[in-house]
Formats: sequence, C-alpha cells, structure tokens
Amino acid sequence: MPTRRQTITGLAAAALVAGRPAHAAEFTLRLSSWGSPTAPQVATFVAAFKKAVEDGSKGRIEVQAFPAGALVKEQDVPSAIQSRVVDISLATIGSFASISPPAALINSVMFRPTSETFLATAGSGSKLASALDTSLAKRHVHLLAVLDNGPPMLVSRAAMLKPADLKGKPFRAYDKASSQIIHTLGGAPSTMSVSDVYAALQRGTVQGAIGGIQGAIGLKEYEVAKFLLNGNGVWGVGTTIYVMNGAALASLPADLQKLMFAAGREAELVTNKVIFAFIDKSLQDMRDHGMQVTELQPGSAEYKAFATALAPLAKAQQQGIPKELLALVGISA
Repeated sequence: MPTRRQTITGLAAAALVAGRPAHAAEFTLRLSSWGSPTAPQVATFVAAFKKAVEDGSKGRIEVQAFPAGALVKEQDVPSAIQSRVVDISLATIGSFASISPPAALINSVMFRPTSETFLATAGSGSKLASALDTSLAKRHVHLLAVLDNGPPMLVSRAAMLKPADLKGKPFRAYDKASSQIIHTLGGAPSTMSVSDVYAALQRGTVQGAIGGIQGAIGLKEYEVAKFLLNGNGVWGVGTTIYVMNGAALASLPADLQKLMFAAGREAELVTNKVIFAFIDKSLQDMRDHGMQVTELQPGSAEYKAFATALAPLAKAQQQGIPKELLALVGISA
C-alpha cells in the first residue's frame, strides 16, 4: 500500500504531466453563460477560453464555468458584471445598447456584415470592437470577444416572403430591437421567453417568431411551423459578446491581463468558425425536417423590399450614434 507521501508525490507528478502545477491557482475567475450549454457560443467558447487562460497562465488562473444561467440570468448580466457578481459573462449586445453607442450600432438593422466580413468589421482588433471596449470601460466593463450569432430568422405558420405578409399578424419578439423590427414591418410584436415559443406557435397565439437559428432548431420549431425566412442580414445580425468586470481584470498582474484579451481573441476565432458551420447545417436540418426555407439574397427585389420597409427604423436608430461610428459600417450621416 503506498504511503501518504508517495501518494502526494504521485499526484504532483500527474499534475506536472498534465501541464498544471500541483499547488492551487493564484486567481479564480467565475465565468457565467446562459442558454443551451451545447450551443457553440457556450460550449465551444468556454472550453477554448478556459484552456487558453489556464494553459497560458501555467495554472496561475483557474476558470470556473457556470452554464445555463446557473449563476446569472441573461437579462441580469449587465448589473451582475458591473457589480462583480461574476467576473466574466456571455451577454447579448442589446443589453448594453442603451449605455453604449457602439453596442447600439451593432444591435441595429444597419449592422449587416456577412459571415466573411464579420470579424474584420466587429471582431477583436477591429475599430468597432475597440470603440465598444472603450465605451464599456466607462462602466468598468471590458470586452473579451465578439460572436456572430448569424442573421435573425422568421419562423412562421404561413409563408412570409414580403413585408406585406406580416401586416397585422402577431409575431414573437425577444427584445426591444426585435419588437421594433416586427412593428416596422407591420406585424404585432409579442415579447415572450424562448421557452414559450413552441406552444405559442402550436396554438396559433403567434403566427411566427423572429430569432436565431440556434433556438429554432433547438426548440424543434419545424414541428409547429413550416416556413423559415433567412433575411441574410436585412434586419441586422445577431451578436453576443463576452465581457469582464474591470476590477477583476485590474486585480491581475499585467502579463495575465494581456493573456485574458489574447485568450478571448483565440476563443473568438475558434467559436465563430464553429457557429458559421452550425448555421449552415441547421438550415439544411430544417429542410430535412420538411420546412420550406427561403433565403433572401442581397441585391434581390425581395431583399430590397424588406430593406426599404425598414429604412424608417434605420434612420431612427442613427440618432445618437456618432458619425465616425456609422462610417465604420459604411453609413454616411
């Protein structure tokens, strides 16, 4: 039977082989996420970020992950991250739109990068991401990563191929921005949680729902709605971010502060690639389940019809956004 000393020595050796020192980490950071734990924005990002931080710090930092809103609910992220209930969290860009002009721009229908141009437009190191970080820093929050959730899509019980098709019909929306989109297109927005969408579509309480493909495929909406319209960015691009509390960042030595941003960039690149592939696969899965999927093509008459209908909303959203920020997405005020 091994002695206690032999056991401790063996554990220490195993830790070294695994690339970790045997002693406890100097710093522990709590990372919160919400939504499906299997979604790329959570599963892929958290795993890549945790590995990059813990390996890069040689075990000086431990990242503790709390998924599925176990620590902080989606709507509570801004206050939780500013008050340091958590150190790092997944957040919707819209949750910071009221206090950050760059966030308001990214959350608007004016923000229409393709999957090929998203990272250059808003990813880490871009002018827009730098402006967003500067803006959030005024609230003691720092930006670690920007993720492309793909274009919001319309799932519906009947075909919705032009703005007039939405007129007067109740549609599920998930926040203020999506409600504005539905209202501007002539529909009647009804804000409800994602868990209520399936039943609402099934009963006809709503005729459709706007949201990301991740929720549509995850909730099996193809069972209760047979049409899906991919706007390809005509009503904006869904964006989530990972943010860090300013005091938590400042508590780390300079070298580890740099590591946090580097780890965020690394995980951002990996995760966005997975998300892009996930969106393509999910659209095909919808087709395989018998759903009629229509994808608007930029430049087409159908795409232009929606863009024209949303022009008043885009003009209203420009108010309060500095012209130098609008220029970053090709808009001259």
